[in-house]
Amino acid sequence: MSPLLEIVAAELPGNGATSEDRVRVGTNAVVVLDGATGSDTRVTVADYVDHLAGSIIEVLDAEPDMPLPHALADAIRSTIGALRLMPGESPSSTVSIARRRRDEVDLLVLGDSPVYIGPNSQLLTDDRLAQLDLPSRTKANQRLREGSGYDDVHRDLVRAVRAEQLPWLNEPGGYWIAEAQPEAAHHAITRTVPAAVPWLVMLTDGVDKPLRHLDISPAIGLNCTTAGLTEFLEQLHGWEDERDPDARLLPRFKVHDDKTMAVVTVP
Repeated sequence: MSPLLEIVAAELPGNGATSEDRVRVGTNAVVVLDGATGSDTRVTVADYVDHLAGSIIEVLDAEPDMPLPHALADAIRSTIGALRLMPGESPSSTVSIARRRRDEVDLLVLGDSPVYIGPNSQLLTDDRLAQLDLPSRTKANQRLREGSGYDDVHRDLVRAVRAEQLPWLNEPGGYWIAEAQPEAAHHAITRTVPAAVPWLVMLTDGVDKPLRHLDISPAIGLNCTTAGLTEFLEQLHGWEDERDPDARLLPRFKVHDDKTMAVVTVP
């Protein structure tokens, strides 16, 4: 636990045995990542998010006042060197950071792992990927709403979505994500809030999407233990299994995405 932030976090793997989300805590910061596969099968998503998360915390522990985009850029640069990554082929990851700096808390989001800010659940998010016109994504979601389920056509469409995203990856007018280009960090969404803010909740989209769909406040995690947060994530899994196994109500590319929730309070 950070002496400058109090953090309770839980992770729940999606369809696999292990999660590709990560939570890491440093002296004055907490980092939440949500990894995604690249075309370079030599490097696993787990290796990428492990190195990137560790590098972000290492940089912020060494330089606690460094602007967050610079710290993230340094961490991406370190990860590129350690794993010998190439742009457009590397695994990628969303990044959310909360960093305590005396009487302020600095926030950063890159990709769709949002931060909710108490007491009124103000949302800090990056929806640039969601705003792109990707025909295969539109068709996949429409088919799910119509009851097609996760058939072969759906799987083909998901592969097509990835191909349609690639030309927009870390490009002006597209979307920005931690991958193998350090300059992407300087396109992150940032905000600074007073340290008197009562709470922050950091989510990966596997939690955020069902929360929004079910109209559940992220403040539900306040005062929970790690076991309590885990139980809540399991309840979301249960809703997906029992109420929406074919993703008619909440279109999503797979039944369960990895789910991570970190509740942050400032002593």
